[in-house]
Amino acid sequence: MQPTTARGLNRIERRLDGLRANPALGRPARFYFHRREQLLYLVVGGWNTIFGYCIWAALQFLLGNHLHYLVVMLISWPIAVLNAYIGYRYIVFRSRGSILREFPRFSLVYVVTLVVNLALLPIALHVLPLNIYAVQALLTVLVVVCSYLSHKHFSFRGGHR
Repeated sequence: MQPTTARGLNRIERRLDGLRANPALGRPARFYFHRREQLLYLVVGGWNTIFGYCIWAALQFLLGNHLHYLVVMLISWPIAVLNAYIGYRYIVFRSRGSILREFPRFSLVYVVTLVVNLALLPIALHVLPLNIYAVQALLTVLVVVCSYLSHKHFSFRGGHR
């Protein structure tokens, strides 16, 4: 854990920092600072999951009768990746690294997850007794769980504040 300085904290974190010595709220505040990155990754990952799924579901609903579901996934993917990059870069990892270096690495992680998703979705639809929306929701959870270490050690390596 890196020591926190008032300069590197946002307004909410400065208030939490003041609670560290509080008998009732000190433990959760210390836990937050000890696991800040992981907690924010879960929050931003949750947002990204909801946002990406909603973009995909809306496009599937609007275009599903005209385009194959895998084409709809390919259309929704760049929108979801850009949203995820912004959240992870500025909120979770607080990166100051070059966008020109980080974004391609970040996108590569998502290309791998996209390829896995494109391969698993048809198989899962054939094997599982679930509709396309439930299967895609299950696969989306896998992306959030598997991508944290890839982003931490590959996409944003060296760019942390």
